Amino acid sequence: MAVPTEQTFYQFSKLPFELRDLIWSYALPEPRVYEVLDSPSSAHTHNIPSSRLMFADIRNEPPPTLGRVCQDARRAVSHRYKPLVFSGTVKHVDLSRDIILLDSYLQVKRLLKVMRLLSQIDTVRRHATKVALGTSWGLYTGLHLRLFHKSVRTHQNLARFLQHIAKFRQMKDIVLVVYQRSAFNLKRRVPDRPRLPWHHYDLYESYHYNFNVNYNVDNYFVRRPCHSRLVRYDPGISKADRAHPSVPQHKQYSYGPLPLGHQVHELKTTFESWVEKVVEDGCLGDASPPRLETATLTWIYK
Repeated sequence: MAVPTEQTFYQFSKLPFELRDLIWSYALPEPRVYEVLDSPSSAHTHNIPSSRLMFADIRNEPPPTLGRVCQDARRAVSHRYKPLVFSGTVKHVDLSRDIILLDSYLQVKRLLKVMRLLSQIDTVRRHATKVALGTSWGLYTGLHLRLFHKSVRTHQNLARFLQHIAKFRQMKDIVLVVYQRSAFNLKRRVPDRPRLPWHHYDLYESYHYNFNVNYNVDNYFVRRPCHSRLVRYDPGISKADRAHPSVPQHKQYSYGPLPLGHQVHELKTTFESWVEKVVEDGCLGDASPPRLETATLTWIYK
């Protein structure tokens, strides 16, 4: 039995429900990112939208552990986190905060297919507020979004994409993920060793971690990310960001491991200009397009 302390707030349960719910919301986990793609077995699902989609991470995820604290916390969690089932995988998602990611390896046809299927799922259509689009970036190829590739019909594809977006009642933002990274949370144990007669301990301390990324049933779930962090990216342009003078300005080029500010700014400007053309042509009717943001995404592993 818990022993009461001077810090115990006995009047908490007497507060109005709305105020208690607001207080519990500050203890909820940060917004999470869920990568969604079309299921390869969708041909055998009799046109059920949720069965034609799948999560990239196929683990079932229960509601946040905060819901186990007490009845009040459980009510606050169940009020926000609802089960979302894609191809048999169940995840409890707060669509008002969590984000659906369509990564860059989805070709335009598959991207539009996933958006169309998502718009046919009532829970997603009524509550989703953000969708993220993955971009591709290379040292020599620059920063790209497949919707704007020269080999596709950009105006037609973007119009179809925005028409699907317009079906989401609460959709507020489209997020361009301009860079993704992985972070590993590791614990290293240093074995006991005899003291060396010299002081070059840095040579003795050297170590190397080798991550085997091949699929293996025994440790597949260990390799899946346990957490994600989406951070807004402001594509500010500085003099150091600008392209090398020997490189033509119409080519996106970077000498570093990350896309530069002017590249992100150019991609965002291109997206916004195409959206304006689609709106001017009346392809969206009375619907207004969502805001456009840029962000970086970190997948955190244990």
